[in-house]
Amino acid sequence: MLDIDRLYGYTSVAEYLTPNSLYEVHHALQLPEQTMVIPLNNEFSTFLVGILQACEAITVGHSKHALVVCGTNWTQYMDYTQGHALSVGDGAGAALIGPDAEFVLLDYATQTLSEQYGAMTMQTRESAHPTYKITEEQGLHSFQVSAMHGIPAMVLSLLKKHGLSGKDIALITHQASRVLMDNWAARIEPKEYLDTLEQFGNLTLASYAVTLAYHYPLITAPYLVLAAVGVGYHQTVLLFKRSINMSER
Repeated sequence: MLDIDRLYGYTSVAEYLTPNSLYEVHHALQLPEQTMVIPLNNEFSTFLVGILQACEAITVGHSKHALVVCGTNWTQYMDYTQGHALSVGDGAGAALIGPDAEFVLLDYATQTLSEQYGAMTMQTRESAHPTYKITEEQGLHSFQVSAMHGIPAMVLSLLKKHGLSGKDIALITHQASRVLMDNWAARIEPKEYLDTLEQFGNLTLASYAVTLAYHYPLITAPYLVLAAVGVGYHQTVLLFKRSINMSER
């Protein structure tokens, strides 16, 4: 195994309020004691922010190889009287970040709409068992307005900045619903839109890693975009450029 000096990510919902089970991942992988464990509790964009922080650490020479790991077991923490609960699945995925990657991080964009804090929460309510809730007004606004229109605007703005269009990219997004994804596909018009909603459901923070691994051999586009929404409320987009030719894979 390569020397992994940083472990980013999160497991949700973890066994304890603290520490996060990312430390258990460190132990199970028998990583060195010198490997820094960095839990990132910014669901659902944990995978994207982990990659961003890993790339920044590698660029300035503070890290050589980093592992970004995201896992979710949300099916145990849903209120199944709520419609959004029915699409949720469990899963885990990881990505190794290093200097010789096939895709190189080119740019990113982020937006924090903190006036929507509390619109989506995981907390204890009528019992000691925490559940996830989307509020009827503010939570629906987050998805139907902020996400519906905000994600395409952010992606297209980032692409325009680099002289690109949707035809240049493979796209992986949050997969809360087919309605959202169909809208994003129509607005962005990517060359390839990759998802695993039918296979695995909405894997929340694990969706990006799982979908990337599942479809990775099929990506032909020269650029890759990951677009996440997250509680708090925030949205994050990463733009990658392929660094090697397809024939070299």
